[in-house]
Amino acid sequence: MNSLYDELSEKLKEDTRLTKRGGPRVDIGLLLLSNRDALHDLWIAAERYDRLQDTGALFALHNAIKKLRPLFGERTES
Repeated sequence: MNSLYDELSEKLKEDTRLTKRGGPRVDIGLLLLSNRDALHDLWIAAERYDRLQDTGALFALHNAIKKLRPLFGERTES
């Protein structure tokens, strides 16, 4: 898989210095911070589906995944 998150994670593995300013550590932080509502929605939907396993929970889970696809999904060449 070649997602934006995967790419930044690989860069972070190559340079794990905590004192370096900028770079992939900051990029991942900003990426997750800017998508915090979508991540929260995913968590809530997954919890609801775990408890209820109803159609509404499945629909909420599907919508949460769609919101995060640009971050974690396969990137296409444009």
